[in-house]
Amino acid sequence: MINANLVSVVIPSYNYSAYISDAINSIKAQTYPHWEIIVVDDGSKDNTAEVVARYTAQDNRIKYHYQQNQGLSAARNTGISLAQGAYIQLLDADDYISKRKLEIQVGLLEQQPDVALVYADTYIYTHSDDLTVPRNFRQFHLTMPPISAQGVNLAMHMALDNIFLVGSPLFRRSMAVAAGPFDKTLFSLEDWHFWYRAVLQNQKFVYDNREGTEFYVRTHGNNMTGNRYKMWKYKIQARQALILLMEGVVQSGAGMGPVLRPVLARQKAYLYEEQARYNLLYENLGAGIVNHFRYLVHGDKPLRIWYDSAYWLKERLLGRNRKTA
Repeated sequence: MINANLVSVVIPSYNYSAYISDAINSIKAQTYPHWEIIVVDDGSKDNTAEVVARYTAQDNRIKYHYQQNQGLSAARNTGISLAQGAYIQLLDADDYISKRKLEIQVGLLEQQPDVALVYADTYIYTHSDDLTVPRNFRQFHLTMPPISAQGVNLAMHMALDNIFLVGSPLFRRSMAVAAGPFDKTLFSLEDWHFWYRAVLQNQKFVYDNREGTEFYVRTHGNNMTGNRYKMWKYKIQARQALILLMEGVVQSGAGMGPVLRPVLARQKAYLYEEQARYNLLYENLGAGIVNHFRYLVHGDKPLRIWYDSAYWLKERLLGRNRKTA
């Protein structure tokens, strides 16, 4: 039975025992008392189980679930399926949140029942094993600025990329159920793919950056964002899946279908641009050239694609295209 006041915090972890205490402690410190933590250990080979056991022994709101390694998307899906709360907070094991985040964001969702998701600002810092080194935070800005919107306006705004990182929003469990699970075949940009499916269902997202709602991201050598090859590869895969979904919605004429044609056109233009860049640097030069000219026909920034294509070809010729698995 779903608890209407409860926030379910889903913390997937794979070999992050060195960091996970910060994530758990940030939830224990919340001014909002109605929460549960679901740690999904995705087949860790370190002492994650031992670290989390110290918390589960002290607080029955903290739960531990072990599964064989299946990837981040599968771990999040498991956590959401086990959640008893009406609200979901995703939190990677190496990140943490401000102590008033749940209180403020639950309050907004309770006051505005038409809002499905609320998000705030993100701050990043570089991890150091030296505990005497202070954490120097700086605000993290994505390519697209934050907005409050829904429908075609939000779909157009988020067509390029995410407008928040995964731990920034608090969202209704009902939104997650309607959008469906994270795609287990995606190993990057799976969160953008998930949020965008909710956008296509006309869910309303609100940006509220009141003090106390901050999300903190630790950067270190294991972050996926440092792997350009994987990021680009899975971004293309995620976009292709979204385009296929949108084409079905447009053809059916249901829901947002009648107003999605310009958004679909923009998604396809971005796909051509990304496929040109990816292939010119890493894979098939012919495919890169074909997609370069596709973007010239369908995109709105022809000068940029000429510059970008020349740059990535240069990088390839200089041997700066090592693939990292």
